[in-house]
Amino acid sequence: MSELKYIALFICAMTTITSFAQVINGSFENGSSSDLSGWEWTCNAASVEDAPPGGGSWCIKVAGGNVKGCFPGYAYQKIPTVTVGQTYTLSGWVHTESSRPVGLYFGTIHKDTITTLAGDTTTSNTWTQLSIQSNFTLSQGDTAVVVLFGGIAAGPFQGFGYFDLISLQETTGIYAIEDHSTWKVYPNPFSSETIIQSDIPLNDASISVYDVNGQLVREEKHISGEHWSFSRCDLRAGVYILRVMENETIVGLLRVAILNP
Repeated sequence: MSELKYIALFICAMTTITSFAQVINGSFENGSSSDLSGWEWTCNAASVEDAPPGGGSWCIKVAGGNVKGCFPGYAYQKIPTVTVGQTYTLSGWVHTESSRPVGLYFGTIHKDTITTLAGDTTTSNTWTQLSIQSNFTLSQGDTAVVVLFGGIAAGPFQGFGYFDLISLQETTGIYAIEDHSTWKVYPNPFSSETIIQSDIPLNDASISVYDVNGQLVREEKHISGEHWSFSRCDLRAGVYILRVMENETIVGLLRVAILNP
């Protein structure tokens, strides 16, 4: 086994800010206040003071559908600007208050009828991060939507799914990321510094750091090796996405949560 190489990654220089986020208000808050703007729902949804690490104070809770009442239980946002055939990564933090599955889905809406496409669910009652890569399959008259699935309940109590930090991003050029390398980030969340490790060495890679709104906040180039440290520098507390590119190809999408010192 080759010796691990340490590289100090101090990406503290600001770059020109760009954006590739598609979801409006995926953090469900505006400053210190709750904010559900941009979102619609089929049954019931509300703001609640509950959030994952780095998620601020507020999230959205989405009522589960009941086959004898309102069904299905979705919150959703229309995304009219997607490119057909483009691969996207949909991610967010999710938990349920019971053992019912809740989750995130790519979807379409046509004349008020929502059809779910690719997605992922969890039955965890603690905050869990989900991430799905797919595209939107659109027929004539369809509009792409991001769907937050609140679950299904057979009895009169619908229950809720909880969602925060929802992000939809283009992933042009991505290929079987999980097949390229196994990534480890520890500790995560962290307050000042964390260690990032890949089982396949990087060779002159670049790393771009995005906030939950898709804003590019930092970038570092000429990264090589298997094992390096990532410093928060002047980043605020919150969740960030690290996009690792090598030979003009995305080889890793990592999510880190930074805590208050």
